[in-house]
Amino acid sequence: MLTLPIVFIIFKKSLVSLILISLLLSACTQQIEFQPTITFVVEIQPTPIQIETVQPTEQIGLEQSPIVIGYVISGNPSDYEILAEDMISALEEKTSYAISFVAYNNPQSAFDDLRLGNVHFFFIQPLTYLAASERDLVDPLLVSNHFGLYNYGTQFFANKDSMFNSYFDQKTNKATTTADFALRQFEGKRPCWTEPSSLSGTIIPFGILAQNGISFLPAAYLQNPASVVRALYIKGICDFGATYAYSGDPRTSSQVINDLPNILDQIDIIWQSEAIIPSLGLSASTNVPVQIQNDIKNAFLNLITSDDGKSIITDALQYDIQGFISIEDDYYDQLRKLVEAANINPYQHLGY
Repeated sequence: MLTLPIVFIIFKKSLVSLILISLLLSACTQQIEFQPTITFVVEIQPTPIQIETVQPTEQIGLEQSPIVIGYVISGNPSDYEILAEDMISALEEKTSYAISFVAYNNPQSAFDDLRLGNVHFFFIQPLTYLAASERDLVDPLLVSNHFGLYNYGTQFFANKDSMFNSYFDQKTNKATTTADFALRQFEGKRPCWTEPSSLSGTIIPFGILAQNGISFLPAAYLQNPASVVRALYIKGICDFGATYAYSGDPRTSSQVINDLPNILDQIDIIWQSEAIIPSLGLSASTNVPVQIQNDIKNAFLNLITSDDGKSIITDALQYDIQGFISIEDDYYDQLRKLVEAANINPYQHLGY
């Protein structure tokens, strides 16, 4: 027989074994078995994108929706609208469209109406055209002949005593050399400009100098061409100045030559640009159908062929019109480059 201690030892070992086996079985039952995830493919229909439909432009040229011709003026709008009645009647007769004329003395209001499509055709000055063209608001149609010129330019003046060399031929009315050569002598000198929005008296001469890398001192702004040549005559205000060219000579204006009869001998033209500034133009809103654009354009071209027609248009605009020629956007390219060279934002000079 086994003794009690031996039995106890055997029992104790058996108990330990049972406990260990129990723990192992428990661990096995707690082990997590990961099964592959079942993927369900659900076909989702895309949400339709709501696209705003562009409605066709209301038909224009009818009594209830006349074609609107706009124009920026400096006087009383109602006076201009009365003066334009004969021109509008002539255009209606030639086209069978209903047409109205709106005069603005606020260039920003005119531009806003053009942007909104409330104006269909616009008699437009060069800087305003550039601003509208940048925004794809207009198609150019015509440029006008103003006192015999479709374009004008700028010219640089200086007092003879300043000892600048002149590169201008009075007989041919042309420059004899390039701007970079002729105007280099103005490096570090002070100009007299007219007023900030003037193309011929400020922006274009500034652009020509900038385009040719010619730096200069801060300018004196004298508001008008007569004041510029007067300042050069008396000296001490500026070293050179610029005003319009081809459309006249400010030295011979009555405000100058009556007081300064020897000014032609004392003030020299140093250099003159080409005629690069377009006269008053006619543009159409890009919203206007091409057929209507052509009809209005051809009506103006037809009307201007007679002396009576020239008078009717001149009276309506209070601006001498002797003719029209058809143009494309590239007609403004030279002007555009010089305006950019002068670092001018055309939108800040609406109405010019």
